[in-house]
Amino acid sequence: MTTTVKLSTEQEEIRGVARGFLQSRFPSDKVRELMATEDGFEEAVWKEIADLGWTAIAVPEERGGAGYTTIERCLLLEEMGRVLYAGPFLSSAVLAADALLLAADEELGAAALAAVVDGSVRATLVAGGDLLGDADVAGAVTATEAGGGWTLRGDGGLVLDGLTAQQLIVAARVEGAGVGLFAVDPGASGVEREAAATIDETRRTATVRFDGAAATRIDRGEGTEKALAEVLDRGVIAAAAEMAGGARQAIEMTVAYMNEREQFGGPIGRFQALKHRLADLHVTIDGAREAVYNAADAVESGDVAQVPMAAAAAKSSVSDGYALTTAEAVQLHGGIGFTEEHDIGLYYKRALVGVPTLGTPLAHRQRIAAGLDA
Repeated sequence: MTTTVKLSTEQEEIRGVARGFLQSRFPSDKVRELMATEDGFEEAVWKEIADLGWTAIAVPEERGGAGYTTIERCLLLEEMGRVLYAGPFLSSAVLAADALLLAADEELGAAALAAVVDGSVRATLVAGGDLLGDADVAGAVTATEAGGGWTLRGDGGLVLDGLTAQQLIVAARVEGAGVGLFAVDPGASGVEREAAATIDETRRTATVRFDGAAATRIDRGEGTEKALAEVLDRGVIAAAAEMAGGARQAIEMTVAYMNEREQFGGPIGRFQALKHRLADLHVTIDGAREAVYNAADAVESGDVAQVPMAAAAAKSSVSDGYALTTAEAVQLHGGIGFTEEHDIGLYYKRALVGVPTLGTPLAHRQRIAAGLDA
């Protein structure tokens, strides 16, 4: 199956290195081992990822990053999705890093950005009210200034890696003054974090609440709300890239199984009806992947007006495609596909949790419709 997504030689090399590294570090048995741990990831592997420069990949060189683009970051995320990567890359190297890059004052956020870029601090973004992607980037969190400092109150909702993050970057509503961005020590008084279980045991989430928690304001002032909306759109694109990789892996696992499983004197992959189902899945995911890289291109072209629409199209199409692909894959694996022991079920669970993360398909289609009416 061909695709119109064309990569440069350097981009192909980045993808190849990423695939080799991730496959070596996250074989199926290792993923299952990490699922049973409290944190869900290993610090040693996170350090390796930082040493490879991945935590800095989409940050400009003048801000301490590697100087690559959203496109190269999507390539990494695709490969992470293939192995059901367990770790805080999406939360720290994407959401938190982009918030510090785009919405924070360059001087006030410099230290926090540097720590996230070099991987020495794992951060996460508390914004949007929930993983479901609230239209209000500040959600239910409010900030109050008193005595020369700031305190936060309110429910931050579900937060990716919220329990293990070493730094919270929080969007909060400032009375009469729009939205601000704040840095919060997760261990400080007034910060309440609690693990939130989902059916996807490969990824960690937590609920985060603030009850008079001390915070340091780090935003640029005017334009923070708009900048955070762009941050969330970039997060949507990143999540979609990861899901596209998982969907492609699910298809490849299914093809391999159908070429091995024999019935009526030969592999079941020879049956025309099953070939048609797989072909449809290939087309669906290739189209969704194209939407991801179209959105990444919109970011890099500086076409800010098109990014929300392109991000919504990517997440909507990939969400539908990943859910359909993994459901079909479970069925095409026959009885074994429904067992806990088979890996295809892990991809199905990742898809089900990924679908609403950072906005449901319906919510994104509504965004597209509203954009077309504007």
